[in-house]
Amino acid sequence: MVHADLNPSNVLVRDGAVVAVVDVGNAGCGTRATDLTTLQWHTFEDALDGVRRRLWTRILALVGWEGAAVLAATQILVMLEVPIRHGRHDAVPGVVKRGHRALDELNALRT
Repeated sequence: MVHADLNPSNVLVRDGAVVAVVDVGNAGCGTRATDLTTLQWHTFEDALDGVRRRLWTRILALVGWEGAAVLAATQILVMLEVPIRHGRHDAVPGVVKRGHRALDELNALRT
């Protein structure tokens, strides 16, 4: 099962432990790398040597570089759609910047 919208606001934590995952309206079949890519998007305030590197490493192990590139591009497009749909065009440059950073990190991990 893939949540397909796994982000911090959909994960309920109590005393440092995950107690529930909510908002499963987009859930379906697929690779768990989809959810890991979404989580990776929400970790840009962390250093690359921490959570993000572990997420990238696991994504690459699951789907390879090409699959990770497709998932990263999909995530970027989804994140662009939200502010555009809501008329928040001021948010688009930040999403584009984060998207470039994500693709730069992924390219740096290419073997």
